[in-house]
Amino acid sequence: MVKLFRRATFGDEVSAVHDGLIHLRGGAPRVIVGTSSLNFEGLAPEQQLRSVQAFRELLHAQSGPMQLYLRIRRVPAGDQAEPDAAAFADHAAYLGALTRSFINAHLHDTPVYQREISVVLGPVDPGRQLLRSSLFRFDRSSEQPSFVASDLGKPLRNRAQALLEQLRRIGVKGRLLDDHALSTLLAELYGRPQSDREDRAAGRQAFAHRADSVEIDGRFYASFVVNRYPGEEVEPGWLLPLMSFKGELHAGIHILPLETDRMLTLLHHRIRDLRANDMASLESGAVDPPAIGTLPDALKVHQALARNEEKAFAVSFYITIGAENLRELRSQAEALRGSCRRMMLEMVQPFFEMRQALLSSWPLGTDLLGRDHILHSSALTTMMPWLQEDLADADGHYWGYNKETGGLCVFDPFDVERFSNANIAVLAHSGAGKSYAAASVVLSGHTRGIGAIVLDPEAEYGGMIRALGGTYLHLAAGSGHAINALDPLLFSVDSEEPTDQLSDVLDLIGLMCGKLDEVERAHVESITRSVIANAENTPVLGDIWRQLDRSQPGSRVSTILHRWVTGDLGQLFSAPTNVDLGATIVGFNLRDLSEELVPPSCLLLANWLWTALRRDRRPRHLLIDEVGLLLEHEPIRRFLIRLARRIRKYGGSLILVSQNPGDFFETKDGAVLATNPSILLLGSQKHSEASKLQKAFNLTERQVNYLETAERGDFLLVAGPNRVPVHVMVPPWMDELIVASRGH
Repeated sequence: MVKLFRRATFGDEVSAVHDGLIHLRGGAPRVIVGTSSLNFEGLAPEQQLRSVQAFRELLHAQSGPMQLYLRIRRVPAGDQAEPDAAAFADHAAYLGALTRSFINAHLHDTPVYQREISVVLGPVDPGRQLLRSSLFRFDRSSEQPSFVASDLGKPLRNRAQALLEQLRRIGVKGRLLDDHALSTLLAELYGRPQSDREDRAAGRQAFAHRADSVEIDGRFYASFVVNRYPGEEVEPGWLLPLMSFKGELHAGIHILPLETDRMLTLLHHRIRDLRANDMASLESGAVDPPAIGTLPDALKVHQALARNEEKAFAVSFYITIGAENLRELRSQAEALRGSCRRMMLEMVQPFFEMRQALLSSWPLGTDLLGRDHILHSSALTTMMPWLQEDLADADGHYWGYNKETGGLCVFDPFDVERFSNANIAVLAHSGAGKSYAAASVVLSGHTRGIGAIVLDPEAEYGGMIRALGGTYLHLAAGSGHAINALDPLLFSVDSEEPTDQLSDVLDLIGLMCGKLDEVERAHVESITRSVIANAENTPVLGDIWRQLDRSQPGSRVSTILHRWVTGDLGQLFSAPTNVDLGATIVGFNLRDLSEELVPPSCLLLANWLWTALRRDRRPRHLLIDEVGLLLEHEPIRRFLIRLARRIRKYGGSLILVSQNPGDFFETKDGAVLATNPSILLLGSQKHSEASKLQKAFNLTERQVNYLETAERGDFLLVAGPNRVPVHVMVPPWMDELIVASRGH
């Protein structure tokens, strides 16, 4: 009775944070692994199966206690005041501040909640492999976590390192929280820095324990225990209503692996009792509805455990909600009960044990109530928590807002740990906002110091590029601008690719002359090598024609090539390069190129830009709008594939924009080009085009329906394994630049 009414202290559960470990009172260590999210609902069925199987393997690999911790909280809004341009020396930094101000205004007006999922590992303790619920009614006051000294330090970290690889197989990126991250987390939970050793009495005054809630520094919390799980078969993802909760929430799922032999013994006794009940029911003629189907299920689990197909776990589930006052807390509690009813969960409040339940739901790896249930692997696997993704990083490009959660999409396409490349494909029909979305990506990168080169076939980006202080060049016959096709050969920066560079020049001449046969190509290649070897100054395409005309006067290639190296065409294709790509953002206006000039001009420009990318290696976007028009020409298509595969090596990001996805899938090379980008923005599509995308990217029926009904500015953002419906909503300064540049 003395223990029952003793005053509980609060705030001293953690004794120290050191060397990446949380040390609880009594010395028990904990490792916390922070994880990214995964949009499980948006994955294709086979990807879902792979993730579920990987989570099952993660559970089977655990040799000690593990806690899955879910935290939902509102994203705080920062300063929404418009910054003063005079305070910024760099214009790009000022534009970045404008974007942050816009984001903060959105967060202030529209509540946005972020989800954080962590995994807490505790030391292996063979002495407590029994179900703690069997000790619950006899040892309820024991709050000192016991541990085994041999599992401290390195073995616990080894488990954490193995966990990182297991999370990667699920499709989730994990990271071990360091001392700073752990201290920040504890300070946010307790409302004060844990390192601040303030007076114990003052600490107790900041904490008030009531029958159905606790108060910490003026904030109120109510905790719940999951008392009953769904009584029927469910699929992974049934916890999604909990992920969508609009309010502060802490959920702790404690998982303790149990010894299979002991579980087989317990199940054997349970099966014996169920059979006895069945025999008694048959004799009496009474039917016990709750018992119907229980015996076959128990036999099935027993057989699976015996074959080592399943493992048994003691699982306890605690949920805590927080609010500014008691009235709001009651409202949040009703909302939580409604969510649990949709999940078929039965919750109870542990009256007079709110403190223990609160701590059990926090990421401390301690189950102070011991309200656990026995679950086998298949049942526990359905509780996989990585179900919803906002793609909301602390820093990165701004993409818009998530239409499902209302959260903002912010992530870095150059993140090598998340994406195999930084390439982006924007596919949508005319009028769906694809060029607008592509321009927003370029502008967002500009605020982060990332340059861009834009191939503009419709003259839609000129005003935007000039407003940013970039260079916008009008590429057309008689425009005065020239790019020398032989420059890449003389200024090669990659000795591994001389054959590719020479082949590009031959492809250019082939486009001009209507394709070269084997004999013509061999002759032109020989002359090109001779011109380069014997030239005193930088040769031009006209030098190749002159030597070709001397060796084969009146030949087909010589006659056709003469037109391309004289007159207005010669000023464009057979003159020294006078284009400077030194500006941060450079655009090429291709609108006034005649139809016959588009293929050779684009191939020439792309080859020269490729050399520039290799010569000056820095993060940079290369935007090619209406790329479908270029895929009809095999040399350009082949070059784009090479560019897409290698541009990451030089820090670049290829952005392909097309209004007809079918252009990609008509050829094998086009399909390779379409499936290369790690990031896709799929906008409104006709049914026929949506079906092609479904087959190529393994979209679900729900995602196909979304594409067919999407409005202007709506996109399905495919970023690695995650698929998120977004709306491209940009800051006012971006909108003004894009709209004014397009002349609207």
